[in-house]
Amino acid sequence: MTASTKKLGKRRNPVFRKAEKAGKINNNNSNNAASSGNSKRPNQENGNGLAQRLKPRSHLLVWGAATFVVTFAVFLISLVPPQVELKVGEVSPIDVRATKEVVDEAATEALRAEVIAGVSEVYDSNPRVLDEINGLFDDLLSKLNTLASSEEIATQDIVRELRPFVSDDVSDTDIIGVMATSPAVVESAISRVRQAVEDVLSRGLKSENLDKAKEDVKSQLAATNSIPEQVARFLAGFIDKNLKPNLILNQEETDKKIRQALAQVEPVRIRRDEFIVRKGELVTENHIVLLEKLGIMGARVRFSQVSGAFLIALLFCGFTGVYLVTYHADALTPKNTALLALVIMLSLVVLKLLTGISGFLAPVPFAVMLSATLIDRRFAAFFGAGLAFASGVLAGFEVKYVALALTSGLASALAVKKVWNRTQLFKAGLVVAIVGGATYTCLGLTGAMALEGASVWREVMLVLANGPLSAVLAVGSLPIFETMFGILTPIRLLELSNPEHPLLNRLLMEAPGTYHHSIMVGNLAEAAATAIGADSLLARVGAYYHDIGKIKRPYLFTENQVFDMENPHDRMSPSLSSTVIMSHVKDGVELAREYKVPEQIIDFIREHHGTGLASYFYVKATEEAAAKNEKPPEEWAFRYEGPRPGSKETAIVMLADSIEAATRSLSRPTPDRIESVVRKIIQERLFDHQLDRSDLTLRELDTIAETFVQVLTGLFHTRIQYPKPKKNDNNPSNDNNVKDGNGEANDS
Repeated sequence: MTASTKKLGKRRNPVFRKAEKAGKINNNNSNNAASSGNSKRPNQENGNGLAQRLKPRSHLLVWGAATFVVTFAVFLISLVPPQVELKVGEVSPIDVRATKEVVDEAATEALRAEVIAGVSEVYDSNPRVLDEINGLFDDLLSKLNTLASSEEIATQDIVRELRPFVSDDVSDTDIIGVMATSPAVVESAISRVRQAVEDVLSRGLKSENLDKAKEDVKSQLAATNSIPEQVARFLAGFIDKNLKPNLILNQEETDKKIRQALAQVEPVRIRRDEFIVRKGELVTENHIVLLEKLGIMGARVRFSQVSGAFLIALLFCGFTGVYLVTYHADALTPKNTALLALVIMLSLVVLKLLTGISGFLAPVPFAVMLSATLIDRRFAAFFGAGLAFASGVLAGFEVKYVALALTSGLASALAVKKVWNRTQLFKAGLVVAIVGGATYTCLGLTGAMALEGASVWREVMLVLANGPLSAVLAVGSLPIFETMFGILTPIRLLELSNPEHPLLNRLLMEAPGTYHHSIMVGNLAEAAATAIGADSLLARVGAYYHDIGKIKRPYLFTENQVFDMENPHDRMSPSLSSTVIMSHVKDGVELAREYKVPEQIIDFIREHHGTGLASYFYVKATEEAAAKNEKPPEEWAFRYEGPRPGSKETAIVMLADSIEAATRSLSRPTPDRIESVVRKIIQERLFDHQLDRSDLTLRELDTIAETFVQVLTGLFHTRIQYPKPKKNDNNPSNDNNVKDGNGEANDS
C-alpha cells in the first residue's frame, strides 16, 4: 500500500509549514466567486484574511509570560537551593549532596600542612665546626701534657687550666681525677671520643639532633670499660660544651621550596552531586561550614540572586522570542505558540530535574529531538544552544557541562534530519552518546576535567546514557504533543498510512472500489508532490482519506457497484443525487473526527472537490427542466460547499482524484488521450478558480501534468492499443466515455 520512503519528496516542518497556508490572502474577489457559480453561497474561505492578520496577538503575551515565569522559577530555584537544618554533634537524618562545586577549606588546609611537613628543609654544611672541635681536642691534649710535665702544680691551678674545656656540671674532683689517670689511658679515651664526634659530624648534625648526638657519644663513653669514670665524666662535659651542629638551616631556601610545593597543591574540591554528609553520619563543624558555603543552610534569598535569575531568564526568553518573531512570525498562531511554549517549558523542567541528578544528564538532546520533530530543525539547533547555556547555569556554572550539552544538542539536531519512524530517534540517541563520549574525552585531554579517580566511570556512564535517555523521553513525549495539537509528524503520517488503521480497514472492507481509487490517487499525488517539492508523504496520506465519507453509502458510488447491480441514481432526481453524492464530504469529515484523524488530513476531505460543479447531475437537471419547460436549476445548488484547496498538497489531491476517475473511464487509454484528459481537467480547475488559494504556479501545474501522464501511462501500458490512424481519432473529445473530469459521473 505504501510507497518506499526513499521515494518520498520534501517533508516540510509539521508546524512552521502551516504558516504557508495560514498566511495566504485569498486573492479572489467577488467576481471570481461569481464566475465559479457560487455567488449566492456565503464565502467560507476568508478566515485567514487581512482582518485575521490585524487582530492583536494576545496569545503571544500570554504564552510568553507563562514561559518567562517558568524559566525564571527554574533558574531561581537553582540559584537558591532548598535549605536543610543540621546541628553539630547530631546524627544527620538525610543525605546531603553538593549543589555545586565548592572548596573544602578544612581539607585543603590539612593537605597544605601535610605537604609542608613533607618538604625537606634545606641545610648549609659548615666544615669549620669539625675543624674547631678537633682544634679543641688538640688544645686539650696539649694542656694535659703541659700539666703532666710540671713537677709541682697546685690543685686549683689544674682546675683553672682545664675548666674552660668542659661544661660547668663537671666537678673539680673529676677534673683533678683526669690528671691522676695514666696519660696513655686519657689519650686513648680522647681518641675514641674524637672518632665518635667525627662520625657524627660526617653524617651531618642538625641543631634539633644535637642533644641526641651528645647522648650517643656519652653512651659510647659509658659503655667502654677501659675508660675510668672520672675521665668519662670529664670528656662528657667536653662534649656537652663543645659539640655543635655543622648543618645550619637555610630558612630562605626552605621557604622557597615550601612555596614551590604549595603551588602544586590544588584546593580540595567537593564536586557537584558528591555527598557532604550522609544519612546516619555525625555532623561536624566542617559539615556546617560547607553547607553554609553552598548556601543550603542558613542562607537567605538575596536580591542579587533574584535579579540574576530574572536577567538570565530574560535573556533566554528574549533571544528565543526575537528568533521566532524574526524568522517564523507567520507561524506564531495561537496553537503553534502554545506548542512552542509548552516544549520550551517542558524542556526546562526536565533539564532542571535531570541536572539535579547530574550535570552530565542535561537532556538537551531530548529537547532538540522533540523540537526538531515537532517544530523546526533550525529552531531546534538555536534552542539547543540556549539550553546548553541554561544547563551550565543549572549545573553550577561549569564550562564542561555547557560544552557537553552544546555538542550533544547539535549532534541530535543533525541526527534527526528526517524522522520517518520512532526507531530513528533511538539511532539519534546513539549518535548523541558517541559524540558525548568523544567530547568528554577531549575535555579530559585538554585538562578541563580529570580523567582519573573513582568518579570517572560513573561520569562516563552518565554521558553515554544521556543520548538513549533523551531518545526515550522524546519518543514518549511525541504522541502526547501529536494528540494535543494535532501535529502531523512524518511518524504520525506513516502510522495513518498503515492499512491496519481502523478507518482505512473499514474503507477496504465496506467500499473496496473507493479504497482502490484512493490508493491510485495517493500514488499520483505522491509522485506529483515529489516533482514540485511539496510534502509528498502528506499528499499520499491525505489521498488515502479524501473519500472516506463514502463508507456511509458506498453503493451510491459506481466504483463500489458490482456487476449487474442497479444504479440507485437511475431512480433519483438529479438534485437528490447531487445532494447525496456531495454529502460524502461532510460524512467524511464527521467520520474522520470520530476516529481522531488530524485536522490537516481532514482538510483533504473538505477541499478535494473545492467548490466544484457536479456537472453530470447539473447537466441532467438542466435537460430535464428544459424538457418540462421549467426554469433551469441554479448552478450553485450543484456545487460543493468547499472550501477550495488551501495548500499545494490538497490541490494536487483534487487534481489526482478527478484525473484518476476520468482516465479510468477511457476505453482506449493511449498516451495522447491520457495527456489530453490530464491537461483538460487541470485547465478546467484553473479556469473555475479552484486552484486560486493553493499557491501553485503555472510551471508547477505543468510539472504536475507531466508527472500524472508519466504515472498513468505506466499504469495503463498493458492495456494500450495502437489502432490505425483515423480521422479525428486522436481527439479525446470523441471518446464518449470521458466524463467531466470531476469524478461525478463515476461517482454516480
